[in-house]
Parts: sequence; structure tokens; C-alpha cells
Amino acid sequence: MNKSREVEIEVTSTIPAPESGSALCLCVFEDGSLIANTEFDGLLKSAMRNNGFKGEVETISFFHAVTGDNDMRRVCLIGCGAVKDLTPHVLRRAAASAVRRVAAAGIRHIHFVLPQSPDEIRMARAVSEGAILGSYDGGLFKNDVSDDVHVERFTIVCDDSSDGLRRAVLEGRIVSESANWTRMLSDMPGRDLPPQEFARRAAEMAEEFGLTVESLDVGQIQERGMGGLLGVGKGSDQPPALIVLRYEPDDADTDDLWAFVGKGITFDTGGISLKHGPDMYEMKADMAGGAAVLGAMRAIAAIKPRQKVIGIVPAAENMPSGRAIKPGDVIKTLAGYTIEVVDTDAEGRLVLVDGIAYAKQLGASRIVDLATLTGSIIVALGDHRSGLFSNNDEWANQVTAAADRAGEPVWRMPVSDDYKKRIESEVADFKNYGGRPDATGAALLLSKFALETPWVHLDIAGTSWYDESQPYAPKGSSGTGVRTLVELVCSPSNRSSGLT
Repeated sequence: MNKSREVEIEVTSTIPAPESGSALCLCVFEDGSLIANTEFDGLLKSAMRNNGFKGEVETISFFHAVTGDNDMRRVCLIGCGAVKDLTPHVLRRAAASAVRRVAAAGIRHIHFVLPQSPDEIRMARAVSEGAILGSYDGGLFKNDVSDDVHVERFTIVCDDSSDGLRRAVLEGRIVSESANWTRMLSDMPGRDLPPQEFARRAAEMAEEFGLTVESLDVGQIQERGMGGLLGVGKGSDQPPALIVLRYEPDDADTDDLWAFVGKGITFDTGGISLKHGPDMYEMKADMAGGAAVLGAMRAIAAIKPRQKVIGIVPAAENMPSGRAIKPGDVIKTLAGYTIEVVDTDAEGRLVLVDGIAYAKQLGASRIVDLATLTGSIIVALGDHRSGLFSNNDEWANQVTAAADRAGEPVWRMPVSDDYKKRIESEVADFKNYGGRPDATGAALLLSKFALETPWVHLDIAGTSWYDESQPYAPKGSSGTGVRTLVELVCSPSNRSSGLT
């Protein structure tokens, strides 16, 4: 079940004649300029004056216009803010906003004129990404007949039609389709996506995209000594799973292996430390980090870089029952360390430490984990940036740069033994919760399992979910993390010639 529409993306160098069911989309800036080679400058500036449109970022004006040839054309003006602030991120959102606004008017074909830029290739890729991201509909279970109205074709109008630009547009499509697949998983109700079903869908995707998959069941999890994952999953009737996907290209430059580890709590009640009720429904998306890892692996397999990558998702339901772990219990993890469970609602770090330890056992030389881990990171950074924690400056800088290029900005937060009292226990090696603020304490606990391996933790609790609909996205899952991980792996030095 996926409400991400099939959108055909094309590239052309000319603006075609008006056609029924189509719209021309133009980016407009706050000084009134269009920065586009178009014969409609005078007409559109007049329309802007008449409609009071100022080009402010994420504003839209949609109207009919009569051209000099007396042709009627549907025109969509998209505000992009100040010219000096034009970035791929601005265009990505502009394209997504255009798709959503135009689709609501019953238009099926968009001609999007790419603003002139020194880096047309990056801008075109961002527009391609936005076109696909904007096509996602979170109403997975609606039977509304309006479901049939959507943009079917999206044509990018630009001067450059080189193979490099067309490849960038194709990659943008691949990454955003994978992000939408991730969003669909995160928007699924917990009843429909328990851990074993999560693993089944991962295996189905892996087979389609040529990834190697391994899923450990509850018996194998217990045999390996993954007490964190096993402990969190004990309270549910739905058994836990450990999902492992492998991308190992024949043309890999080295044996260097990167691991992405994603928190896969398919529903989080808080366990015995029960959460507040009214907002608990959003906890169906507590597996957003795990879904992002799977979505990134999907895109990586399609783009075919020369970097070996494994994706690991420890998946469980956190439920209260007579079998559930209780505050005061002590668990033994895969790495051999013991953790006192002070708060069963601090469960994400318990499954992640086993995922990180397993990544190290499999030979990972670098690790990134993603998790909707703490409310504290939302207090600190809101919903615009994810929190980044790391034990290695070079790796942290590399991930930060990838996140910036992907339009998923992060902010580095401290993680050091200055905060160690928050995870010190009198009865075990560590405890899982030391009070607020908790984001750094949680990251510090994870770092003790990464040890010397270069590691980055991304706390995406604030960025993984839209609390209300946006001009460029519906309320619900955002798919955060997919584009960052793909950008990290698919650097120019890691590119393969396999994508056609």
C-alpha cells in the first residue's frame, strides 16, 4: 500500500505550447525577478502586481494567463524568497509545493522552469526529488475518489540536457521514491507493521533490488545474547526481529564496510513506564530510523555506488504485560555489558546498543545510527534539525556535509564523559536513563558500545514527523535520513557506472 504516485519525469530545453491539463510553474523571487529564460516576464510581473504576489518563500499563486498569441495557459508562481538564498533545498520544496498545489486543481502535467544557476545539475536533481516527494499522500486507508487526481508528468525545462544532468534527475527520482517508501512504512499503523512484518517487507524489497537479507528470529536473537532487543520485545505478543541487509558490490574499491543502524520500535507504549495517552498514536512511527535505513539501502542498491554497506534494524514492540521488563531489571547486552533499566520508555537505546554491537561483529569500520530517540532533542533543536553526536570529528564532518547537501540539516551536540554520571549505575555497568536533558545521556550510552569505531548518532525525534501538513508535504512521516545516508555513500569517488 503506497500513496506515492507514479510520476514520469522528463527534461526539455523549450517551453511547449499550452495543452489541456497542464500548468507552467515558474520560480519567483522577492525582488520580482524570475531568473529564467522565458517570454512571459512582462505578463507574469503584471500578474504579480495584480495578485499581490511578492515571491516570499513557500507561497504560491495559481491563475490563468493569456499570452501574446492569445493562448490560455495555467500558470503557477512559486515564491522562492531572496535570490541570494536560492539553494537546492529551496527548489526541492518549491517543486514539491507545486506538485501538491497543482494536483489539487486537477492538473496532471507540470512544466517546471528551472531557474538559472551556476550549478544547474544540483538544482535539477533537487527539483526531481521535490516532484516525487510532493506526490506522497499519507492517507493510506482513505477510499476517496479524489485519489485518482494526481500529477502524472513533470517536465523540467532547462538549458542543460547533458547526460550528467539527466543522471542527476534519475538519481533524484530514485532517492525520493525510496524516501516515500520509507514514509509509507512509518505511517503504517502498529497493528499492520509488527516486527516480523517489518522484516518480511524488508526481505521483499531486498529481493526486488538485489540486496542480501538476513533476519534473525527471537530464538536466534536469544542465542546470540542480544538482551537489549530481547528484553524490550518480551512484553509483546509480537516477537522481535533483527533485520540485516547487505550491499556488497563486485567493484567495491576496498573492503571498508559502513553500517547504518536504525531503531525499529514498531510501536512504543513506553512499556511499564507508560506514555501519556493522547499523543501515543504517533508512536507508530517510532521505527522511523529503521525505515530510513531500509529506504537508504533501497536507493543505494539502485544507484550502485562502490562502497560496501550493511543496514541493521533491531525491531520490537514495546508493550506492557506480565512478561515485560520492569524498572529495576538488569539486562545483558550482545557486547557483554549490563544495563540497569531505570525507565522502560527509554527502550530505543536498549535495542540500538545490540544493533551497534552486531555491526561491529560483522566488521563495520564506520557506523551511523538513526533513531527517534529523545524528546529532549526536540526541546533543543525543534523540528528543523536533527541532533548529531559523534566520537570522531572527521566522520562527524563527513555526515554533516552529506546532510547539508541532502537538505536534511543537522546540529552537532556534545557527547563526552562530562555527562557520564547520567548513565552510571550502582548495580550494573550502565543505566538506561539519567533524567533530563536526556539526548546527550542517551548518545553517551550508545558511544560506549561503538568504542573506537568512528560513529555518528542522529537523533531524528523532531525531524521525522510533520505535526501538521506543509505546502510541500502532508502531516505524518517525513522520511528524514534517507537522503543523508544516500548522499554519504554516493559521493563522486564512490560512483559506479552501473546506473543507466
